[in-house]
Amino acid sequence: MLSKLPVIAAAVLFSVNATAQVGRSQGLTDPNLAERSELIALPGVTEANADVIVNHRPVLGMSDLDDVLSELLDEPQRQSLYAKLFRQINLNQTTREEIMLIPGMTTRMAHEFEEYRPYANMEQFRREIGKYVDNDEVARLESYVTLD
Repeated sequence: MLSKLPVIAAAVLFSVNATAQVGRSQGLTDPNLAERSELIALPGVTEANADVIVNHRPVLGMSDLDDVLSELLDEPQRQSLYAKLFRQINLNQTTREEIMLIPGMTTRMAHEFEEYRPYANMEQFRREIGKYVDNDEVARLESYVTLD
């Protein structure tokens, strides 16, 4: 029976991820998946910073990553980096602090993100946020979020 546990766990994990509602990444790099060389190519990431990111894996959320990088980069540098490197946040469960880590996020838009929770699907996110910004901005914002 014990030998079947990894297979069952993998099946459960696959079934959960297979139904996830994920925004379009639009070229964002996931800090858990990027090769060290990919990280070094990003704005503000030195070899030492890349090592810190790699050694801190798995990055469980953006707050986790921001805590680590705040020791290495100032806020404008982190915002520039997060335009390229971001661990998508679960919009239905995330905190205001994590929403505010999305580059260009304003407190008003963060309020709109929170107001419509829980989101049933990404189409609802597009429709509700599309009331406030154009389609290009909705697509950009969507790249930072997931509903899994």
